[in-house]
Amino acid sequence: MLDSTAATAPPRTVPRLPSWALVPVSALVFWVCGFLPWLLEGAGRAAPLALPLRAGSLTLLVLGAAVGGVLGGLTGLLGRSGRRARALLATGAGTGLALLATLGQSVAAAGRGSGFDADSRVLVGLCAVAVATTALAWAAGSLALAGRPGAGVALGLLAGVLPGWLSSLLPSALLSGGFGGTALAWVQAAALAGALVAVGVRPAARLGWWPLVVLVAWSVGPVLTAVGYLEPSLRPGAGLPRGLGDALSGAWQVLWLSASPLVRHLAPWVAAVVVAAFVSVLLAGRRSQPADATG
Repeated sequence: MLDSTAATAPPRTVPRLPSWALVPVSALVFWVCGFLPWLLEGAGRAAPLALPLRAGSLTLLVLGAAVGGVLGGLTGLLGRSGRRARALLATGAGTGLALLATLGQSVAAAGRGSGFDADSRVLVGLCAVAVATTALAWAAGSLALAGRPGAGVALGLLAGVLPGWLSSLLPSALLSGGFGGTALAWVQAAALAGALVAVGVRPAARLGWWPLVVLVAWSVGPVLTAVGYLEPSLRPGAGLPRGLGDALSGAWQVLWLSASPLVRHLAPWVAAVVVAAFVSVLLAGRRSQPADATG
């Protein structure tokens, strides 16, 4: 026989953070989690930079700003319910302050050096990339405060950037050969499936968000490929700044070519959608079942 008091007891709630606490939490999440590959790589340097503010590390800068920005926005979910506006302001302030502080330190340290990376025009360009990427990623992560479809979009962006971030974090020996790329593709598929499950299938209008989540995740890879194509052009002797237009034009072409389904391994993407549909229908069925009143 079931204990009636236990059956009627209110469910336990997850402890929530006050709005002010979200400021330092989002700041730490942005920098430590987003730029963890850089922080581990830069350990022990004589004059370390808080951010990879170097032309040869453009891809790492974009990856860190994207992951950190999304996670910074997602920390708003830790705030107390009914205070979405305060959570939005707190995570925006925390992420923004962390970006400004780390950029300031990196610009000051890089400016004391000499050569291409110390050029003020290079530093301004890299700062602009970091600010724009962080702002877009934070906005995407903050969509989670609007409900499950927004959370799905945020997690879809995180799924898209995850393979590149992990490849910069893990030792190259683990990624050598085709096995590493295949493993990362399936890790991305698992993350995408989680993003779709977060959206759900009920009401049926939620299914209209699924193509958007998949499109967001699909688009990140080509953008990172284009950034990787552009990175070698940002060096001494490359004819900059006159040749920057040609480099950007080439990167744009690379983006569109790499976005084609003909050059992508489709099996993980199809599997992600199929698994997400199965799990979502299963969860929706369980939620719709009436409570067992027989005790």
